[in-house]
Parts: sequence; C-alpha cells; structure tokens
Amino acid sequence: MNHPTIYSDGVQNSIQDSPLRVQNKILGALKNIGATGQTITTQSGRKSNYATITADTARKNLFIQNCGTADLFVKLGTGAGASDYHFEIANNNGLAGTGGTLNIDSYTGVISVHPATNEYTLVEFK
Repeated sequence: MNHPTIYSDGVQNSIQDSPLRVQNKILGALKNIGATGQTITTQSGRKSNYATITADTARKNLFIQNCGTADLFVKLGTGAGASDYHFEIANNNGLAGTGGTLNIDSYTGVISVHPATNEYTLVEFK
C-alpha cells in the first residue's frame, strides 16, 4: 500500500502524497467539474510546404514541431515572414526528433508559417 510520507520542519508537519495519488486526485477533481476529453482534429499530421493553419473556433490547443533543416517563423494571424513573426522554432539540424516545438493554448485564429517550403508536424486538439 502506498502511504504518504510525513515530513516535519520542527514547527509544522506536512504530508507529501505519492505522484500516483496526486494524479488520481487531479483526475477526480476534473471529473467532478465536468471536464471532457479532447480530440485530435483532421488538420493534424505532418505538413510539407504548408504555410497556413486555418482558424478553428473549437480549437483548444495546438502543438507544432519543426522537422526541417530551416527555422520556422510562426505568426498568430496572416503574413508570417523572417522579420514579421511571433515565434521562431529552431530547426532539427538534420537529426530526426530534435526540432524545436511550440505549444499554443486557447488561440482559435489563423496561424501562418514562414518559409512556405517547410516540414513540420502539427497536433491540434478540440
């Protein structure tokens, strides 16, 4: 059985739960407030030479990983360029899985990517 560990600083005792107990408490709390699961959209997947991620009012979260050998410039809105962007995502230097990543929460508008010749993966949640 997994019991909490009790620590004392000589003044006040504290209890530290195991990571599994904490996770179960969080999941229980989310269930109690009516949280729902998210689904992956059809817009998700590997992109090649794809410069626009369309707006989606149901989008909850968006994750991009650069898979190419050139940096990506990402703009929330249209018209991303090498000198007009919000985020720069580092390239992968030719090593699979090592490209920079970007996680965007709660933005539902259009997203533009520069350059138009690119390689990245996209996961969008609704």
